[in-house]
Amino acid sequence: MEARQRNICHTFPLLPFHPFRPLSVCFAVLSVLSLVYFDSVFAQEAIRIRSHEFVPAHITVGDAVQLRLRIEADAHLHIYLDPIDLSDLQHVEMDAPQVKRIKLEKPGTDKVLYEVIYSLQAFAPGTHTLPPITIKYTGTDANDASIQTPAYSFEVTSVKLADATEMKGIKSPVSPPQRLLPYILAALLMTTVIGVLILLYLRKRAKTADLAPEVSRQRAPHEIAHEQLNRIEGMNLVAQGKMKVYHTEISQVIREYITARYNIPALELTTEDLLARLSHEAHLDLLRNFFANCDLVKFARYHPTKPEAHARMDDGRQIVDGTRQLWQEKHAEDEEAAR
Repeated sequence: MEARQRNICHTFPLLPFHPFRPLSVCFAVLSVLSLVYFDSVFAQEAIRIRSHEFVPAHITVGDAVQLRLRIEADAHLHIYLDPIDLSDLQHVEMDAPQVKRIKLEKPGTDKVLYEVIYSLQAFAPGTHTLPPITIKYTGTDANDASIQTPAYSFEVTSVKLADATEMKGIKSPVSPPQRLLPYILAALLMTTVIGVLILLYLRKRAKTADLAPEVSRQRAPHEIAHEQLNRIEGMNLVAQGKMKVYHTEISQVIREYITARYNIPALELTTEDLLARLSHEAHLDLLRNFFANCDLVKFARYHPTKPEAHARMDDGRQIVDGTRQLWQEKHAEDEEAAR
């Protein structure tokens, strides 16, 4: 028996008893708990949630809602808020938070008040609970810490009004009148009458437009040309030395006269093309000499003498007078044919 007891003691040796070992263990546990407690107390003292509210108080589906938090924190802290994880809320959308520093909590203290705004929308009626919000902060010692808010809930009501009634059934289609033929014939008759009236009006207007050029042709082209040449001569451009302007104006008048006299676009043609169109005229040499001298002054910077400039005016009048009789005969033939 004694040998067996000795074997057992040898197998499980007894540790020597130290009278202060239980006290050291208790002291270590208390130290850890104290650190956790004081860290929590310090965090609560350094930063805390003052208030929260949902704006507006009465929320319907699709309304723009704001969750407003008031956070009190030490002035030396820097706070950070991340977007809320809404993966479990399929009918709620939320933007990133906006943090605004409002004011010092009290003059002479190191407390600062922040306002944090979350903008959100809910698209389903019922009670929606947001997950806790993590508020991170950093102190002067560059150590990061964080606290969490409670889970905030808000109620969303349907957009249906209290006094709204149920949807009524669809009424049966209204039967059209059985005798539609008289109405159809009357509509066709009115459409035909209106169409005839519009056609008559357009024809009358077209005739009036055709007669307008005849009225403008009551003055012969040579009369208009002589009037314009006299106007240019009265401007005393030669005496002022404005030879280029003088020859440009005379050439323009003669081209306008040729356009009315021969019914060709003389203003759009070059001198060479214009003379080719007038190759059958008896006054072709006079026309060629007139335009050649005008082009020298207009484009080749030739400065003519005053007698040469006056000669261009005489040439222009001679061109108009030389072709005037032919135009009068043609105009008389046109009037005779119109009768």
